Amino acid sequence: MNNIKIKLSVIANSIAIFALSILSIISFYFTKDSLYQSTLHAETELLKVTQISMDDFRSRNISLLNALEKDILNLPYEALNSQDNIINNAGAILKYYRNSGNLLAVYIGLDNGENIVSDDRSEKKNTNITINGKANNYNATTREWYKEARNSNQMYITPAYIDVVSNEYAITYSKALYKDGKFIGVLGIDVLLTSLQDRIARTPGNTFVFDHQDRIFAATNKALLDPSVDHSPVLNAYKAHGDNNFFSYKLNNEERLGVCTKVFAYTACITESADVINKPIFKAAYIQVIALIIMISISIILLYFIVSKYLSPLAAIQTGLTSFFDFINHKTKNVSTIDVK
Repeated sequence: MNNIKIKLSVIANSIAIFALSILSIISFYFTKDSLYQSTLHAETELLKVTQISMDDFRSRNISLLNALEKDILNLPYEALNSQDNIINNAGAILKYYRNSGNLLAVYIGLDNGENIVSDDRSEKKNTNITINGKANNYNATTREWYKEARNSNQMYITPAYIDVVSNEYAITYSKALYKDGKFIGVLGIDVLLTSLQDRIARTPGNTFVFDHQDRIFAATNKALLDPSVDHSPVLNAYKAHGDNNFFSYKLNNEERLGVCTKVFAYTACITESADVINKPIFKAAYIQVIALIIMISISIILLYFIVSKYLSPLAAIQTGLTSFFDFINHKTKNVSTIDVK
């Protein structure tokens, strides 16, 4: 009878263990998917902060160039119809905008190749502007910022580049100047990216931005700005998955998760260690396993006693039948009644 009890307990518990195991596996995958989606949402929201920072930076500089253009064009044509007149009448405006806008340089490129510039050199000479042109083997009309703005008659924005003087990342915004339908020159401003870099550096999460040559020029982690760092794993993963799609990649034998998106000519990304998802998942799985073991142990004990209780009448029947067959087979002269309650 004890063998029957044990067998029934084992069968019942095996079914319970199987059912609980299936539930645990399903719960594990649902938990993983939920954490995956919540992490994706959080990372995407943080990436939007970087996008907003870049958009604000761009909008500010566009507004600044438009305001500068408006102030210069408020001058009469006679004040702008020659190089000397521009120097005398617009030079102070160029200097004012450079200082108030904290710009690297403000200038007007002329069709004779000369560039009227307010920058550090003019500041050191205590003048409004200096001339950068033939005397320095410089021709404004051959420069990208001049040609693109002049040919398109629209504002031209260069990709980020390293300024040769400051050795810092900068962007040029340029626009052709016309007064009374007559071409004056190409107005340009050079803007250092330090304010944008500082703003991105304060962004939560591991955020960084690639330039058009896949070099990081802004990041929350300064170590990522090192040119020797290999960023191909995250770039390859991004190219395979596209904008705003979560991806995983290996970096120094560590699994990482990330999401990237295009922002103008740049690529903004945010990445995190896969432990952000894996640690909570494995912790939840560990708790589930412990709970499963406890539940199985309790169910084994309970089922054994429950089976014992409900099989006790069978034990009485078995004893009575054994006594009866012993009697009819003349093995004993006594026979007991079967008492079943």
